[in-house]
Amino acid sequence: MCLIGIHLGTGPRLLITANRDEFAGRPTMPLHWWQEGLLAGKDLQAGGTWLGITRSGRFAAVTNVRDPALRTAAVPFGSRGLMVKTFLLSDSDPQDYAQQMLAAVSEASPYNLILGRIQMNSIQTLWLGGRSRALMPLQAGSHVLSNAELNTPWPKARRLKAALATEDEEAIDAVMHSQTLASDDELPATGVSFGWEKRLSAALISGEDYHTRSSTLIRLDPQKASIREITWSPSASAMATLHEHFEFTR
Repeated sequence: MCLIGIHLGTGPRLLITANRDEFAGRPTMPLHWWQEGLLAGKDLQAGGTWLGITRSGRFAAVTNVRDPALRTAAVPFGSRGLMVKTFLLSDSDPQDYAQQMLAAVSEASPYNLILGRIQMNSIQTLWLGGRSRALMPLQAGSHVLSNAELNTPWPKARRLKAALATEDEEAIDAVMHSQTLASDDELPATGVSFGWEKRLSAALISGEDYHTRSSTLIRLDPQKASIREITWSPSASAMATLHEHFEFTR
């Protein structure tokens, strides 16, 4: 997953929007309830997930970090998606789990991890940056995450942060479903070729080899969750839309 937006509002309430970009050949199942009791898509290669939530109010998401120096660096469990799965199926406090992940790999690691827990009167959310080894609770307002540190102002991240502040789903979808490319002078330098930097600068990426596989929108409050997931074709056409609604059980 290569673009995540998080908005923590009053109430409390939480909005998460996320695009997962992946190679077309990597086998995947769309959003569904797992036998273990979590709602998530599934990476059929490693067995984990990029974004998930449980009826008890636990949620987590992950992105990779585009950095040539970390291309072969270790990640906990050997898979970013297993970090998400393991947290969702645990009863660990998010802060404690993040510390466990830091201890599991003592050097810089190419991941960004979002961990959270919804309680009766509050929503706890934090970001763990595996490359910088930074751990930060998220405060009220809007936050964006792509394949660098939290709130790195890449063009698509800036557009998403502005849309999140409106809390308007149409405005958020307009950014997340946009194939607009960044101008050449705005492109980051992340160790890939110019052509790839340009292609990856879109929020919604198309291509037969690598593309945005799904877009997920989640709205949460301490009582209930509403989730929508769109599955995309390589040409960026919507192939299916799934909806889930449930109340938290504690």
